Amino acid sequence: MKKTNFFEGWYFKEQCEELTIAFIPEVSYDEDGKLSGSLQIVLPDRSYYYTYQNPINMNLNRTMFIVMEKNVFTDACIHIDIEEEDLMIKGDIYFDREKGRKFNVMGPLAVFPLPCKHGILSMEQRLSGTLEIDGKVYDFNGGKGYLETDFGKSFPRRYMWSQCNWFGSTDCQIAVAAATIPLGPIPIMGTFACINYEGQRYKLATYKGAEVEKIGEKGFKITQGPYIFEGRRQGGNAIELKSPEMGKMESATREYLVCNMEYRLRKRGVEIFYVRSSHGSYEFL
Repeated sequence: MKKTNFFEGWYFKEQCEELTIAFIPEVSYDEDGKLSGSLQIVLPDRSYYYTYQNPINMNLNRTMFIVMEKNVFTDACIHIDIEEEDLMIKGDIYFDREKGRKFNVMGPLAVFPLPCKHGILSMEQRLSGTLEIDGKVYDFNGGKGYLETDFGKSFPRRYMWSQCNWFGSTDCQIAVAAATIPLGPIPIMGTFACINYEGQRYKLATYKGAEVEKIGEKGFKITQGPYIFEGRRQGGNAIELKSPEMGKMESATREYLVCNMEYRLRKRGVEIFYVRSSHGSYEFL
């Protein structure tokens, strides 16, 4: 079946001691099924957006493979080669996927024709490689990465998203989101929270009974049975990014690529963990 008004995007977040950068390659099909591509590059204080004709998007032996001119994205590495008037960036980053755990965040909701579906492809990747950005070389050896995907027609009208896997010596990875879901005549606020903490795995989700108590520009609160999961954002620069609307990158959202985040998980009033990081990310629309 020919795809129309459809998008698929991937979010590669790469971190080292000196820099956090995100790459967002995306392919779109317009109302006539014509294919085009775009790449957003997000830095802590600015972003760049480039469009491409005839992008390649395929799976080879269960490996994602996206090509936009000289730029290549897979779930094992990325190769970047961009020389524009406003940005020069070149290099390669490789992913050690040993710690990369996929999370099924949609559960049974995946069968519904929702405007946007989400998937976590890797909660944590160990990185190697370097990037040269405007003449300065950044060493990503020993850094950490994160990879997720979205696909459908449009982003939710209202949503919150946060992610972090950089907590010093604490072994912890967190990805959480909440969004309006058009199920039936009355939209509901759906949510998921995927957490790895010191060898333990926790999952909160709408289909498991989770409820969104609060979302906002500075934080969230989600409950599920005896669990209460909260997050709080402080600081950071809000960077405007393009987002899909009926398959076209014609809407906008704002992301704090780097901000201070605090997360707390409790069960029946007893604290399971409280963690802080200066490498958190947060979005709210």
